[in-house]
Formats: sequence, C-alpha cells, structure tokens
Amino acid sequence: MSISDFFLKNVSLHCYKENKFDIIIKQIKTTNYNELKGRNRCKGSKHGKNNTYKEKQMRIAIVDDNEEDRKYLTKEITEIFSEKTKENPQITQLSSGEEFVKVLSVSEPGEFFDIVFLDIYMKELTGIDTAKKLRQIDKVAKIIFITTSNEFASESYEVQAHDYLIKPFNKARMLKTMERIFEDDRKKKKLIDLPDGQVIPVDSILYTTFSGHYVTIYCIDGNNIQLRCTQQNFEKCTDEHRELIQCFKGVLVNLTKVDGLEDDRFKMINGEYVPISRRKYAEVKKSYTDYLIERLRQGEDI
Repeated sequence: MSISDFFLKNVSLHCYKENKFDIIIKQIKTTNYNELKGRNRCKGSKHGKNNTYKEKQMRIAIVDDNEEDRKYLTKEITEIFSEKTKENPQITQLSSGEEFVKVLSVSEPGEFFDIVFLDIYMKELTGIDTAKKLRQIDKVAKIIFITTSNEFASESYEVQAHDYLIKPFNKARMLKTMERIFEDDRKKKKLIDLPDGQVIPVDSILYTTFSGHYVTIYCIDGNNIQLRCTQQNFEKCTDEHRELIQCFKGVLVNLTKVDGLEDDRFKMINGEYVPISRRKYAEVKKSYTDYLIERLRQGEDI
C-alpha cells in the first residue's frame, strides 16, 4: 500500500470527526499519486510481504604489489564476511599505489572504498604516501596498513589508520580487525531490530505506515518492507531513534529524509509528500525545527 492508498483508505475514517477532509483533499490533489502508487508497492512475495532491505555492498580495496598476498587477503576477507555478516563484499585488487590513486580520482563520492588495505613497502608510491593522497579526497575510509614491521606506527596516526596487519598474516588477528570494523559500522548505521528478526539501518527509511495489523516501511531504495505486528511493538523498536517522529495517526517520518516543510506536509527527498495532522502540527513543527538546529550546531549544511 502506497502513502496515497494509506491516506485514501484510513484518513477518510477520521477526517469528518477531526475536520481534516479539506486538508487531505488539498494534499491528494497536489501529489502525483498514480505515479507513486506503482513505484512504492512492496516487492518480494505475492502479497508484497516479508521483503528484506538490501544493504549497499561494502567496497574494499586491497593495494599490494604481491599478487599472492592480494589473493590470500581476498580469500580470507570473503570468508570472514560470509561467516560474520552473511554479506558478499565488493573487493578490488590493485597492484600499486599509483593504480589505486588513478581509480580513486575517477570515482564519485558514492563509489569510494569503505576499507582500504595498503601495503606499506611498495615501489615508487609507498603505502604511507598513498594513504596521504587518499585522505585528501576521502576522510572516512578505514585504512589498514599491511607491513612486515611496526616501524611506521607514527606515520599511520597522521592518516588516521584504523589498524595494521603484520606479514605473514595471522588469521585470528585479521578476524579481530574485521570484527572491530563490523562493530563500528553497526554503531554508525543506527540499526533497528524489527519484531520479525530483520535488522535495517534507520538511514534506509523514508517513512512508515500502519494499517490492518501491518506496518509498511518505505525505504529510500524502493525495496519496501511489510511485516505483521502491532503499532505499539513497532514503535518500541524505534523509540530510541529521535529522527523518527509521528506526524499523522499511524505514520512515522524520518526527519533525515525530509527536504522541507510545506504548509501542512513534509516534502521528502524523493519528491513524495507526507501529510501532517492538524492536531499534531505544532508538536511536529517543533521537532523538525529542533532537528535542524541540532544539525547546525554540529556544523552540517541544511
């Protein structure tokens, strides 16, 4: 059920009692709901239920002039991901710092590597020099140096290296390094444990609706999720995430995905509109204003 279907089906049951009919008609007229209706349908089973959010593949670069070491790392990293996350990372093998910098220079921000394994002792452009060039473009990628000694420890701090691995590789040490990355990634993503056992990042959510014992989660990538649970149980899962607020009966909106407030509705970053109830308008507007002020305090653009 799309956001338009939700309001057409459910709001009409309450609009006469709360005198909202004029608001809803205005919102429906100003939104291209026929287009949204097909695009927002949940995918997956026949009835559009039990769809699982697909997370972006983690991108990993292995930069080492030793082919055997690159192959070994690729094999071990793939096995660790399979065992610990059930995911299949996208691994790129590169034989020199120059080759890595060339790839980086033609990459868009969304294509940057999440993890970069860098051999320190490479011909011409060393791992340290390569890391410095990386930091000029990308401040957040996790750098893991590969070396035969720890003599470059001080230089590694300059480029905010996440860790380093000593050759010959120790599988237990590698596992510990990757587990730290997984834990950091989990905290960063602000994950929600859904009542049916699925785990999704808050950042993947546009808004949610509740109707007929089902919660529908509308995701930014269009892979929407529908699960059977009470609204109360669902809201227990989202209580700690202040960016998810109720703007209408049965509707939660993710403030991080709001493009602006237009009269009595939110405009989302994908062009959709989510109505705000008249009864909750003052409270919702204050929550949105507080959210924007907090972003400004943190030095973010709004």
